[in-house]
Amino acid sequence: MIKAIVFDVDDTLYDPRPSFERAFKQVFANEITDDLMDHFYCNYLQQEQLVEAKSNQEKDLKLSKQEITFHCLHHSFKEFALNGLTQQKAQQFSRQYTELTRNIKLFDGLTTVFNKLTEKFTLGIITNGATDIQLAKIMRLKLHHWFGRERIITSEDADTKKPDPMIFTLMNRKLELHGNEMIYVGSSYLTDIVPAKKAGWQTVWYNNHNGTIADPSIIPDQTVNNSAQLQELLLELAAEA
Repeated sequence: MIKAIVFDVDDTLYDPRPSFERAFKQVFANEITDDLMDHFYCNYLQQEQLVEAKSNQEKDLKLSKQEITFHCLHHSFKEFALNGLTQQKAQQFSRQYTELTRNIKLFDGLTTVFNKLTEKFTLGIITNGATDIQLAKIMRLKLHHWFGRERIITSEDADTKKPDPMIFTLMNRKLELHGNEMIYVGSSYLTDIVPAKKAGWQTVWYNNHNGTIADPSIIPDQTVNNSAQLQELLLELAAEA
């Protein structure tokens, strides 16, 4: 029986794409089409998930946030034959992108969903990132109305990060629940779905960027492709509980 639903934050509860696109255009001044930006952004996210997963698996490969950003930009610039990337501009982009996240907003409709879910389930958050930065996002999104600090784990809190399944085990202990009583909702197959399944949780993959399943032995329990589908699924869970 499911007793708790735990969420990722970035790219699951709000859309970071507008901040990314604005920062990109301000720093690189590239006039690219909306279609190319779609492909560039998806490629950047896929690279970010791959390098973060590899960085966590290989203990000798510990990359800073700036190093990961440069790698993802470099790969995407090369993939789409764009010019103008330098280390300095990558750092400027990272700062600008972070600054623009001050304007993020919760997906429309999630307020109603969370109000329904809190009547039936314990709600939690597991998110990679520095605690002060992620808590600031949570406050901007007004998630503190449904998610108490005691039910939020950041990678800094845990001293490990997704895709390490240990961070999910820590949430089990925090909520005093077993893995089979938990559902995790996240947007990355590699850093959300895989470790949650390894920890024995059920999963909902918010696959809004047409990601692929890299390991046929690890399949999400549910897959949705946009926020409306996710909200419909969550409301169904609340109605059935």
